[in-house]
Amino acid sequence: MKVIIIGGGIVGLSTAWALARSGHEALLFEQGPLPHEGGASYDQHRLIRLPYSDQPGYCAMTVDALKAWQRMWDDLGESHYAEVGSLALSTEEGDWADQSRQTLDHLGLDYETLDHKQIEALCPFMKAPAQAWGLYNTTGGVLFASRIVDSLIRDLRRRGVTLRDESRVVGVDPAAGAVTLANGRRETAEAIVVCAGAWTAKLFPELARRAVPHRQVVAYMEPPERHAASWAKAPVMVHLLNEVDIYAAPPAGGTELKFGCGQHRRPGDPDRLDPLRPNEAAEVASAFAPLLRDFDDYKVLRGQVCPYAVSPDERFVTENNGPILMIGGCSGHMFKFGAVMGEQLARTATGATNFKSFRLWAEGRHQTLTPE
Repeated sequence: MKVIIIGGGIVGLSTAWALARSGHEALLFEQGPLPHEGGASYDQHRLIRLPYSDQPGYCAMTVDALKAWQRMWDDLGESHYAEVGSLALSTEEGDWADQSRQTLDHLGLDYETLDHKQIEALCPFMKAPAQAWGLYNTTGGVLFASRIVDSLIRDLRRRGVTLRDESRVVGVDPAAGAVTLANGRRETAEAIVVCAGAWTAKLFPELARRAVPHRQVVAYMEPPERHAASWAKAPVMVHLLNEVDIYAAPPAGGTELKFGCGQHRRPGDPDRLDPLRPNEAAEVASAFAPLLRDFDDYKVLRGQVCPYAVSPDERFVTENNGPILMIGGCSGHMFKFGAVMGEQLARTATGATNFKSFRLWAEGRHQTLTPE
């Protein structure tokens, strides 16, 4: 079966990988170069973690995602993952970390709760609030995003999968099962998978309110020398404060320390994202000041602008129209699901899974772990 894929980020590449493994013909179009360094998938690292607040569907999906990544590593002959665990902090009953603990209990997944002293023993660079307790998982860690993308591109080309970069799709015709490129060329297939990220609303304006393009900034940091060794052994960190959504990727596997802040994003056209402002990366990093010892000694190396599509409830947006299957609204948390999302998109596009089941799964509506 021939399947066209629109978008050469982690989801598009993973879908092509899954289709090729199943004996189907994949034809992928990417509007920019491959790899597209301006897309959301090309960065040093992305986090993968079990805690997911009160959303058991996405927590369970993370377990399945880790299995899918292992299938990909086995297939590629190399792993691009460091299992360093994850840490979230709770400072009041019913907050994000506390709800995550209840979700882990519901699914029967292991975790540890750390008191104030244990948090600081695990992460000596931290100043944990006196009333805080830590939700610690040994499962989870860092996906080396750009290495994964590069490896997938090499593997797909080795398999003979057609990857067309600098090929922008400007129209999709569900009746004809065809796409139209900016140069006027048309291509047809039995199925079309759209995974264009922040550019989705460019193709489907009716989805502009459900998958809103946003501009997100992350900050790459150099910790003080006295804290460098403990950061190198640190877990990934999510939801460390209730007042602001901050997260950190430790410098695992030769990468750099990265800070992010969920509140530091705003709507923006992915084709014309505002450039990084002076001191903007420092503004992102400043959200960590209450939690870090010697914060004034941290050095901002640079900032990076990322384009995301954000849905109002931060669930994935799915649509099906004849041969067209679309996934969007990733809200910054798609990469961790890249391999398993590619597998499920491939199954749905080729008829092995019905769309209703795929939609419920992608929206995180399933409440239990997927049976083996």
